Amino acid sequence: MNFLFKIIGLLLTIITPLASFIVIDPTVPFDKEIGVVEEKIGGYMKGVCHAEPQYDLLKGANIGWIRDDIPFAFNKDGSLSQSYINWKAETKAYADNGLKVMAITPYPEDFIEYGLDPRVPENKQAIQDIAKFYLNDLKDIVGAFQITNEMGIDRFTLPLTLEEAADFIGMQLEAMYPDRGNIIIGYNLGGLAILQLPGLMKEYHKYCDYVGLDMYLGCFEPVLKNPNQYITILNFVRRITGKPIIMCEFGYIGLGEPKTKEEKQAILEGYGFSSEKQARENIDEFIANLPPDLADEFDKYADETPEYRANQMFDGEYSNHLYRELPEGFGLYGFPHTPEGQADFFSYVIPKVRNLDYVVGSFIYCWEDSGDCYVCGQTDCPVETKWGLIDGEGNPKPSYYAVKEAFAD
Repeated sequence: MNFLFKIIGLLLTIITPLASFIVIDPTVPFDKEIGVVEEKIGGYMKGVCHAEPQYDLLKGANIGWIRDDIPFAFNKDGSLSQSYINWKAETKAYADNGLKVMAITPYPEDFIEYGLDPRVPENKQAIQDIAKFYLNDLKDIVGAFQITNEMGIDRFTLPLTLEEAADFIGMQLEAMYPDRGNIIIGYNLGGLAILQLPGLMKEYHKYCDYVGLDMYLGCFEPVLKNPNQYITILNFVRRITGKPIIMCEFGYIGLGEPKTKEEKQAILEGYGFSSEKQARENIDEFIANLPPDLADEFDKYADETPEYRANQMFDGEYSNHLYRELPEGFGLYGFPHTPEGQADFFSYVIPKVRNLDYVVGSFIYCWEDSGDCYVCGQTDCPVETKWGLIDGEGNPKPSYYAVKEAFAD
């Protein structure tokens, strides 16, 4: 995986200086889909993920859209779930306060838990009926649907393969498409699935109003370093899908730095191990000693070999959660992982993205700093805690004001 990232990084480094200047797609003036989508959404979507009901503060940053996950709608007896009822009421309040809503439909595991495994052909109609229920029940609240989220990322996709995930997305798009009216529907790309999922979705693109892209350059890998690579990758997605593009998630971690060798050693010893080598050799015992949320992440790899679990632990993203760090080399050139660097990132990237004719919206990840990391549960892990435009007490950070200016018309 790291080798593949390096190859991609090398290719992007070669082509980015040219591609970053090509911000006008010559096919756009003849692309009726762009205009149709823009008319439905009322102009460029200026959004944020996981908002809180601070309506004046949101609109004060020129944010007009929120993006959030829909809970699974039904209990096993077929009645509406309380979590869905609550979500619908909370989301209606955003709409009543002048904010538009992009809603993300549930994940494969939610359907499987309910008893509808997408891999079973006989379940297709029931899954499509649920998709149509969301469309009809939320049509007066929601302006855009994204079918599930980031297929290709293990924690969201498993136990489905990417091929099965494409069909899971496609069957729901097919069900929603005829009756969607002024609502736009599509799906998003995350991680290395950008290279595979569009091809698997080719037969379903006729049911898409847009394709979304989630990108966090400089935050999860040390290879892609140039912020202009956002433009290169967006151009690539546009070319291979032929659809209007929405930046469904993008952002920059506002705090984090590498741990020293001594600090890492102390963390390992705190779990009862003297070295990474010893932990690899006893990986299941090591995982059992981790914070519960981080240990639970490895349940999805229970059928893999111990060596595979050890590689997942120490050779990828989970290592950053273990050591509660952003390792050496993580970050875009000129944009440190600080509150000021985060603000400078938005000031630089948002205008460039808005200048792309085929990009019809962008959603910042995210509204508020988190008190703990949703992956590992640790309060001092920077990986999933310092993305916000406001801090945990509701105070605007420098990035809030940068977004306000960049989203201004």
